[in-house]
Amino acid sequence: MSQATAAKLRTAHIFVGEKGATRAVRVSHPGKLSPAEIHRIDEVLINDVIKGLTGCACLSGTIDVIWEKDFEKVLEVQLGH
Repeated sequence: MSQATAAKLRTAHIFVGEKGATRAVRVSHPGKLSPAEIHRIDEVLINDVIKGLTGCACLSGTIDVIWEKDFEKVLEVQLGH
């Protein structure tokens, strides 16, 4: 893959919270999503995340999905050891 192609790739991240009374999954994405991109994210959410957490592709139990648009600038803060 060329550097120009790699620079144009759009990536979404799915963060899965700890087990507990309620469970949160956060989806971070690079701005406006096309229907095809939403479908790709939904497939991973249903088949990998939800199925992995509940044992089936249904929403048994409570799982909150939080959609978050990436910000223009993200600062990283080192917290030490």
